[in-house]
Amino acid sequence: MGNQLNELASYFAPLCQKFLEETEKMGIPCLLVDTGRTPIEQVQKLKDGVSWTQKSKHLPQKPEGKSEAFDVCPKEYLSMKGWNPSGPLWARLGQIGKRIGLKWGGDWTTHPDVGHFQYDETSNE
Repeated sequence: MGNQLNELASYFAPLCQKFLEETEKMGIPCLLVDTGRTPIEQVQKLKDGVSWTQKSKHLPQKPEGKSEAFDVCPKEYLSMKGWNPSGPLWARLGQIGKRIGLKWGGDWTTHPDVGHFQYDETSNE
């Protein structure tokens, strides 16, 4: 598991960078927690109960073989239990991500994942 921008697809990394810049401007500095994963790491995430799919966008995606997803945590929440999943900053992060064209895991009805953002292929149509 990595947490580097260079693990993200070239068309997705600028969106992640923009997201991090916007959150900083809004006074919500975030830590980039997770970007790319190997299939073995994804299996472990499933076992640990922190991922719910074998088709995670953190896995290598075509055409570049790089991730189309990242996970973040507001630095303010890092020391809180479970990163304070019901805290008000998550909704603000979700709004920022969606405004720049990302899919937000907090919108998922099954297994919401408030720190997860991924590439939205429909935003390029």
